[in-house]
Amino acid sequence: MTILLLNAPAASTQLPNREATASFGAMSEGFIYPPHTLAVILAVLREQGLEAALVDAVGEELGMEETIARARSFHPAWIGVYTSHGTLETDREAIAALRAAFPKTPIVALGTGARYDGEALLAAGASHMLSGDPELAFARLITQQPEPGIIKAHDLLPEEHNFAGLLRHPQKLPRPAWDAIPWQRYGFLTLFGSRGCDDNCAYCAYVRAQGRSQRVRPAADVIAEMLWLERTFQPKRIMVRDPVFAAQRYWAMEIATGLSGRGFHTPWECESRPEHFDPSLLKKLARAGCTTIKIGVESGDPDELVRIGRVENLAHARTYLAYTREVVAAAKMYGINVRAYVMVGLPNQTMANIQKTAAYIRELRPTFFHPRPYVAYPRVLLGQGQTDEAVQRLQRPLLDVQRDLAREYARQHAPWRRARRKLLLAIPD
Repeated sequence: MTILLLNAPAASTQLPNREATASFGAMSEGFIYPPHTLAVILAVLREQGLEAALVDAVGEELGMEETIARARSFHPAWIGVYTSHGTLETDREAIAALRAAFPKTPIVALGTGARYDGEALLAAGASHMLSGDPELAFARLITQQPEPGIIKAHDLLPEEHNFAGLLRHPQKLPRPAWDAIPWQRYGFLTLFGSRGCDDNCAYCAYVRAQGRSQRVRPAADVIAEMLWLERTFQPKRIMVRDPVFAAQRYWAMEIATGLSGRGFHTPWECESRPEHFDPSLLKKLARAGCTTIKIGVESGDPDELVRIGRVENLAHARTYLAYTREVVAAAKMYGINVRAYVMVGLPNQTMANIQKTAAYIRELRPTFFHPRPYVAYPRVLLGQGQTDEAVQRLQRPLLDVQRDLAREYARQHAPWRRARRKLLLAIPD
């Protein structure tokens, strides 16, 4: 009898991207993260000598009937279903179908971002809902076999989780069992060097999902995992999923220096606030193979930046926007692409706010630009955003900017940028 982990399919053209927004999740028509969380849970089960298997129905493009047929072939004693807040309706449908197919099998709904939806998942047919980070707690739940209901990760492993169920020490997690996932279909692999963020932006879901303190793994461990990913799997690229990778500059610099010193060659990308980067760190990152940084600009309007809690006051907002220009210019100088993000549909956002943002992004000229609808995730301080109709109206000027920057990138990219990068990285420190 096997413990089966499942990344369940969807019945619509949109696909569940359960790893999105720190596992709060979203439905997507294109880009999807591989199920990193399930790969780590599988690795933990293997370490503890438990017989386990994983079916990634999203990656394998399986329908629900095919998924259930695959599940039956394992004769599962337990089924762990990856769920998220942003994919709740799809997850409920999948759990209901599984319950019909396996009427007596315990079904555990798990996923950090689903802890606000426990009752709904139980009503759909789950016997248990694991609330909190599931990577270590799921194995403990299987061995303890508690009564059905909502089970808190902190109650299962209080020494490993805080009262919200979030991991205290992410360095204790094993490397993901990528061998069990069709990760090639996603086009990349993922890695977490840290969790959490010390900031408390009023709109941010990441601190709700990962906590208000950045907990970093030892730099040597991160370097070793990056090298392991390269040598074992040869991915086309690696995406570092930390929300604020460069917040602790010495730690980020140590990783970059270690990778470049070990001959690491796989392209990778990372994300952080703009003010966490500086020219010397960017040059080290470029030498280490970092080809892209993601920055959440969020707005180009100083007043709006203050209102949403991105900065403290107007003076800080002006400094923030000016420094972001320097960061983007330095990154592009070293051949690092910049993905800049702003939010659309924020509470009380007006077309005047959007026009200021559009003008700023045109001046900033990031490599890629992504205007994203604001989503009010559970317990996010800023509250509800605007209607879909309002978002579409506000988004139009920003989509014009996105189109123009895409055309510019198409004209300037490829041989010239690669040659410039190689030349600049040959310059001694």
